[in-house]
Amino acid sequence: MDFIKNLFLQDQTNPTVNVNQKEHIFRSYHAKKEFVSAPIHPKLSKNDCTISKIWEETVKKNGLKPVFGSRPLIKIHTKEKKSDSPEGKTKKWSYFELGEYEWMNFDEVNEKVLKIASTFQKHGLRSGDIVLLFSKTRAEWMMTALACFTLGLVVTTAYDSMPADAVNHIIKESGAKAIFTETSLFGTLNEAYKELSKEDQPGFVVYAGQDFESPEELKKFKAGKGDNVEMVHLDSIFEKETSKIEPVVPQPADLALIMYTSGSTGTPKGVELTNANITAALGAAQYLAVDFLEHGQHTYIGFLPLAHVLEFLLEFIMISLCIPIGYGSVRTLMNDFVCGPDGEGKGHGDLSALKPTIMAGVPAVWEKIKTGVEKQLMKQNWAVQKAFYAAIEMKWKLLTLFGKNNALTEAYDSIIFSAIRDVTGGNLQYCLSGGAPVSFETQKFITSTLCYMLQGYGLTECCGLAAITLPSLGMVTGVIGPPSPSIEFRFVDVPDTDYLAKDNVGELWLRGPSLMRGYHKRPDLTKEAITSDGWFKTGDIGRLNKDGTFAITDRAKNLVKLSHGEYIALEHLESRYRNCHAIKSICLVAESDKSYIVGVVEPADDDVDKDTLLKELQQSAKESGCSRVEIVKDIVVTRNVDWSKEYMTTSGKMKRKEVLKANKEEIEKIYK
Repeated sequence: MDFIKNLFLQDQTNPTVNVNQKEHIFRSYHAKKEFVSAPIHPKLSKNDCTISKIWEETVKKNGLKPVFGSRPLIKIHTKEKKSDSPEGKTKKWSYFELGEYEWMNFDEVNEKVLKIASTFQKHGLRSGDIVLLFSKTRAEWMMTALACFTLGLVVTTAYDSMPADAVNHIIKESGAKAIFTETSLFGTLNEAYKELSKEDQPGFVVYAGQDFESPEELKKFKAGKGDNVEMVHLDSIFEKETSKIEPVVPQPADLALIMYTSGSTGTPKGVELTNANITAALGAAQYLAVDFLEHGQHTYIGFLPLAHVLEFLLEFIMISLCIPIGYGSVRTLMNDFVCGPDGEGKGHGDLSALKPTIMAGVPAVWEKIKTGVEKQLMKQNWAVQKAFYAAIEMKWKLLTLFGKNNALTEAYDSIIFSAIRDVTGGNLQYCLSGGAPVSFETQKFITSTLCYMLQGYGLTECCGLAAITLPSLGMVTGVIGPPSPSIEFRFVDVPDTDYLAKDNVGELWLRGPSLMRGYHKRPDLTKEAITSDGWFKTGDIGRLNKDGTFAITDRAKNLVKLSHGEYIALEHLESRYRNCHAIKSICLVAESDKSYIVGVVEPADDDVDKDTLLKELQQSAKESGCSRVEIVKDIVVTRNVDWSKEYMTTSGKMKRKEVLKANKEEIEKIYK
């Protein structure tokens, strides 16, 4: 079989090069001589590597091509339904009546970008001033950001799902002079403003959205703001403002973006990214992806938070490659909460309406799609279920053998998996999973039934791109691929463990042109995170494989040595347990003075029997190849608790400390 596989994959050059054996430093094969630090499209000199220049040159060459598409919100309809709970309480549900996608070309968008920029200039904002973008993902977010970059203003971000205290912290720490937001978020802003003095309130507020989305909160904000604060709706700017601005020439070394992390271990940290950092990451991404994205007609669906570096970089890539971006939202992605005219009947979700070819998501998105399909499958008879899973196994074997789609695998798509592909619009060719490791079973399911799944590894601190798996690698699983051409990897020994750099395993450190400048107003954290010679300590445990790909096995702080001397890698192990269909989420617990591990579990069914669930988890662990010490001895089952709201950050990472704190008594009972 390996001989046949090699006929198709042609024994490609090892994608990773050891550039310093003594220091255990590795680079992409494409960066063995020098880093990629400039984009391919458009071609720019080193001194022109700024976001504003990339936008300007792209507009010049592609003015009439579509770039942003949005669906107008016509009305929100509220319906009452009885819940399935024993009490049968009535709940209110919101359904969205949406129009068809309306598109703007580069010239039209640029006209609006310049009008926003002109407004900022007239309100006294100058190069280096900070503008906070606190909004859901939408075309106006990106247009406002582009206006800021054009003027040399610094964009800072807050997730639309952040609590008021986090937004308050960002406003205070950044010293933002203006805010872009939307109507639906004025409730959070009102809470955030309670602790702000009139002097701390940004003097200019621009907002988008319909007034009917949150009329009372909008009215309250207008009444409570300081007299020195001016408000204007974005539509008013587009109608009345001119597009003339005083020319500004940002420099590559200038600060462009302060991107705040979602704060899984405390208050959010602001990561400072320069124009040069972002354009280096863009250039590296283009270098890797241009071969398979330049062919065919592509459309990207943007719905992940633009406050997350993954979505920001991806949309920047699409803009530079002239791939249209159709915007959607988590609530309206599928058909469930989209209604027809006047609230009657079912409407088309964003995926169905757009039919994208490219989509990005965190593991929870792919797991939700997988779970939804399997729930429908459970309603079929056993023969249909067995045939379906047999088809997945066979197609996966064919993909693994040939390394890519072919006539045989496409037959499975048209005959067996077409109904599943219709869930995402029917045209999906590539999906990217980032933010956290995706389980093997989920990757296999999505790749077999939907499309090729790329897996990325990156942090806000390196503009979101440190490594990525590409179609040219074949059907690889459990790896992050080789290093990005704009970054280099280094292995460092992990004290008191067997993880030694000489064995090509250890803590992963990063360095390169796409690495951040530092943490905003936190020199203490910057000094702690970045060495004097420029290495960023990720805290992740990495391993180099023989094929030149890297794998992340865990976080250094999540490595626990049990009482009998065995190490448990919690995050890596949790990704295996998530293969179990009976759970939604799991947080493993290991203590150095104990000889076994336990788990805190969010069940798929709140009525499940604990002992039954424990046996299913143990069986799933055995099937995943877990050793005896990696199998949970007991579990705590959290019932009627939505982990996505209680224990997850806005970027989908688990708040481990919060889980342990909330279930401390039950965990202690088990260990006693």
